[in-house]
This record gives sequence, C-alpha cells and structure tokens, in this order.
Amino acid sequence: MKTKRILTLLFVGLLTIMLFAGKKTITFNVMVADKAKKVVMKKIKKQKGVYSVKTDKKMGSVIVEYNDKKTNINTIAGVFESSGVYASPVGQNCANKPGGCLNNKPTTNNTMR
Repeated sequence: MKTKRILTLLFVGLLTIMLFAGKKTITFNVMVADKAKKVVMKKIKKQKGVYSVKTDKKMGSVIVEYNDKKTNINTIAGVFESSGVYASPVGQNCANKPGGCLNNKPTTNNTMR
C-alpha cells in the first residue's frame, strides 16, 4: 500500500515538473485601444505553448506566460506586429540581451529603455 502511494506521488510530481518546465513570463508594453488589444490577446492565446495572457490596464501592458520549448518572444511579438499593434517586450528577459529582445544586432546601448 505504501509503495503504491509513493509511486503515485512520484508520478504526480514528475507530471507537475514536466508541465511547468520551460515556463516563462514576458511583459509587453502595448500602445493600442482596448478593443484592438482584446483581438490580439485572443490570437496570442491560440499560439502553441502559450499558457495565459493578461492585461494590466494601469500600466498599459500585456503579460504572457508561455513555454519557451514551444514558442518564443519573437513569435509572440510577431502576433502583435501582424495585427498592426506596436508592442515592445520589457523586463529582465530583455534587459540583459545586447540590443534588447527583438533587435538581433549587438549594440552598446540597451534599446529597450
């Protein structure tokens, strides 16, 4: 009986680890009306690997939780761009990269400030 309980707990633990492995959060500053933002959020939610999309109206931002093994910042940003919405990623994911998240050219200045 104890062995079965231990195996069940191990299975649940491994399943939890697998589900949340690679889970990242990125915040985008978004300059768009609320109606257009809702349309873009629906498109982002449909992307493979996206767990959740939330808005922070006070800050004018969209917060995306995603699995970095299934999608990436550039793909998510592409959804904004293809919808005609200007969005720039912010936070520690971008600040430490030369040129910011979406700029592939190394620069001496952080372009995301």
